[in-house]
Amino acid sequence: MIKAEATSTPSKLLDAALVEFAAHGFEAASTRAIAARAGVHQPQINYHFSSKAALWRAAVDHLFAQLAADIAPVVADAGDDRARFASAVRAFVHFAAAHPELNRIMVHEATVDSDRLRWLVDTHVRAAFGFVTNMWRTLRADDAVPAIDDTVVYYLLVGGASLLYVNAAEARLLRPDVDPTDPSLIDAHADALVALLLGPAVARSTAPTTTDRPIPSPRS
Repeated sequence: MIKAEATSTPSKLLDAALVEFAAHGFEAASTRAIAARAGVHQPQINYHFSSKAALWRAAVDHLFAQLAADIAPVVADAGDDRARFASAVRAFVHFAAAHPELNRIMVHEATVDSDRLRWLVDTHVRAAFGFVTNMWRTLRADDAVPAIDDTVVYYLLVGGASLLYVNAAEARLLRPDVDPTDPSLIDAHADALVALLLGPAVARSTAPTTTDRPIPSPRS
């Protein structure tokens, strides 16, 4: 029983930390609130993660690892370059819907240069940026997509995929009849973003069947 508790406590803390850091940002989030949400004693944070900053980094690492695990297999299984890009877009939309904490944390961190932002960029974001922009440049070289700058495409993708779920409370007020967690809405959102970036014909030709729709990693 002790071993099981020791195994589950870090996971509880990571999940609680993601909620608190996403809602309040690093500075305003309190370790007391994180511990309370996790249902553990506050000293457990330092025991398992050594500090609030280390817990924040571990939580962000955890989310980016889940993102990579969701996107890599669907891209590997896709056909040509346009199908690979379309698969990545769809997988990212589904991930953003299931894990809005990642982009909420990025909203908190990305507006001001800081040590945390530099760590984020160097550890995770630069690789994601390269992944998207390299694929887009390949498509542009083949005249398969509009001549839009790859940096612009990266932010169109990130914002277009995530803002509905980052701002879910606002979306519910604007459209009380629309549930941002509705799987059919998420599928339609993913298809629409593919159509905007790659064109309606590509969106139709690469549209997965119901059984092949991306399944985002569950919350751990």
